[in-house]
Amino acid sequence: MMVFVLMILTAWLFVLLAVRTGRSSRARDSVSESIAIHRERLTQLEDDFRQGQLDLADYQQFKAETERALLDDTRKEARGEDRRPLPWPLALAALVIIGAASWLLYQQWGASDAVEVRRGFVELATSEQPTQAELDATLDGYQALLQRHPDDLQGWFRLANMQMELGRYADAQPNLERVLRLLRDGGRNAEDEATILSYLGQSLWAQEQPDAALARFEEALQFDAQNNLALGFAGRLTFENGQYRRSIDYWQRLKNLTSADADTRLIDEFIRRAQLALAEQGIDYQPEQQARLQLDIQLPSAWEGLPDEAALFVYARRPGERMPLVAKRVPVTAQTMRLTLSDADAMTANGGLAGQSEVEVSARVSFSGVAQSAPGDWTAEPQRVDLSEKAQQQLRLQLRQP
Repeated sequence: MMVFVLMILTAWLFVLLAVRTGRSSRARDSVSESIAIHRERLTQLEDDFRQGQLDLADYQQFKAETERALLDDTRKEARGEDRRPLPWPLALAALVIIGAASWLLYQQWGASDAVEVRRGFVELATSEQPTQAELDATLDGYQALLQRHPDDLQGWFRLANMQMELGRYADAQPNLERVLRLLRDGGRNAEDEATILSYLGQSLWAQEQPDAALARFEEALQFDAQNNLALGFAGRLTFENGQYRRSIDYWQRLKNLTSADADTRLIDEFIRRAQLALAEQGIDYQPEQQARLQLDIQLPSAWEGLPDEAALFVYARRPGERMPLVAKRVPVTAQTMRLTLSDADAMTANGGLAGQSEVEVSARVSFSGVAQSAPGDWTAEPQRVDLSEKAQQQLRLQLRQP
């Protein structure tokens, strides 16, 4: 920063030199030369008139024009003399004063603290093994900077996230609370709110406050029933509290969110442990199996010519109704695509496949990528599925061009 200030001062000095020694002196010399030429012209006009080379009318006209030009240049010269160049001592003093004032203003209202914080992060990124003191100093500097911007939601979230990654949960918690308030004061977003609530629950859990942490996780699931972090921690905390049925339900919901080919052995082990704990109490508890639809989607051979914004929509709804119970939007990546529909793709909190005896399943490719159907979309014939037969169904849908 000091190098920057010195460069600015040097630039001002050169500009001042140019103004003082160049422009002013050249302008004065030009005016002086013009005055001398006008005077010579008047003398020449008078000699020509005396020698009879000019008649009286021409002599008076040329003389009047030359005298007007002489008068104008004389005035210019006088004004130039009134604006004499600034003396060197005063010019240098002005440069010093301006530079010092600029630096003070920069320190007071400028971005010097932001520059210092950025420098700290750069040093951390380039350091092979930063010390705890360096990490703390950088994060504390960032928090001090954010105090001047209390509504910077993204900034406070980044700070809290970094504090949690470094294990500073007690410091992260009030910053996460601030982010939650900013979210709720502004345009609320259920998914974002659930994410912050889950982070708050994790922070409280790390501070050995399990009851408060569980309350935050359960609150997060009210806003986003598919939040993996909240489901996993809620299952763990209810298990530790001896609420084995609830823990099984949470872990089962987490398992239902995974894809069909995902490895769920760890979740299955958690469920098994909770079931064993209930068995010791004489309770045989089996979680309800979630309905899942395995779909093989076949697209026309012209799929490679689709625009980049094209998207594939798959959905299931009650027969005769328009509103889908579950739906999924994915980019078109191949002629044959495999997808899974489950309660994880529910359109509303009360939607999903659970409790449905029969649904109608279909698919559509939208050229514009929007959910609203339009002429020219590729569609598949709807298929009815009886969900009362088994929890998992395998379907094949063939999309056709209009």
